[in-house]
Amino acid sequence: PVGISFYTFQALSYVVDVYRRKIRPARHVIDFANYLAFFPQLVAGPIVRAHEFFGDLYNWRKPTSDHVLQGTLLILLGLVKKMAMADQFARFADAYFANPSGHPGMLTAWSGVVAFGIQVYFDFSGYTDIAIGSAKLFGFHFPANFQRPYLASSVTDFWRRWHISLSRWLRDYLYIPLGGNRHGRWKTYRNLFLTMLLGGLWHGASWNFVLWGGLQGIFLAVERMFRHKGTPASEKWTPLYPLQAVLTFAAINGSFALFRAQSMADSWYILRQMFTGEVGVILIPAWALTLAGVSLALAVIEEKRSWFDGLCRGPVWAYASACAVLLLAVELLGYTEEAVPFVYFQF
Repeated sequence: PVGISFYTFQALSYVVDVYRRKIRPARHVIDFANYLAFFPQLVAGPIVRAHEFFGDLYNWRKPTSDHVLQGTLLILLGLVKKMAMADQFARFADAYFANPSGHPGMLTAWSGVVAFGIQVYFDFSGYTDIAIGSAKLFGFHFPANFQRPYLASSVTDFWRRWHISLSRWLRDYLYIPLGGNRHGRWKTYRNLFLTMLLGGLWHGASWNFVLWGGLQGIFLAVERMFRHKGTPASEKWTPLYPLQAVLTFAAINGSFALFRAQSMADSWYILRQMFTGEVGVILIPAWALTLAGVSLALAVIEEKRSWFDGLCRGPVWAYASACAVLLLAVELLGYTEEAVPFVYFQF
């Protein structure tokens, strides 16, 4: 059933939190049903905790004008991410992964997996922007689910920025109960590996997902192994930061060869081409790379200046101009010959 992974995790967290006496049971079965089936995030998240939802439900307040402005801008931003970015890059990713052997070459393989990496980020974060924005219009305040993950300086930092509601769910209900980092280095590495292995399996009953999750666990364990005690996973912006961000981006996107491929045979072929194939050609045209570059620039500005909050709190003309630009982007770039469903509708 559509959305089963998301509402199952919400139901599990509710049961466990009630058992641990971290929250009180819902006052009425209708309240619990409302929590489980609240429409904005029902299909693809974010995974909302019971204390967050019931805190808003039982202390409900009419949305303020600021909430309406924020919610509307988030919905428009989500539409642009989905229609103007994700759906456009889906064309290149789908064409490559439908027949990898028909598109040989190193640059071809890398551009194919990067196209999917860009697609899945804008697709999933676009959905959650729309969900969070819609919830704000009803007086509910969901936590952020993405914080510019492709600016991460390590895989550990990436998983603190990507699908945050899933990462913290896995931390609180798998990693910490397994022992977390409380029982020595090797058990910490084991717990990281098992947590991400199960996180991969959450995406689907396929060896591709299991291996992808296991690879993420290995990345996290190796980083923990070589990180000095007390050193934060998220580094400050130093001269080495661009190189760290590029390497992290390459590691995450390279692993998408396992995540997106239709079979293990395709995965191994793509990985071989990425590192040992002939030169090949870049599948992503210049105009799409320009869009990605503009998005990167906006992400860097948001990381440093928080332009989104500034728009919502700034002058009316700036907010109206931003909305007009977003609507124009949907109008000019949002067309595709066939409808492209949200990637996470299948999980």
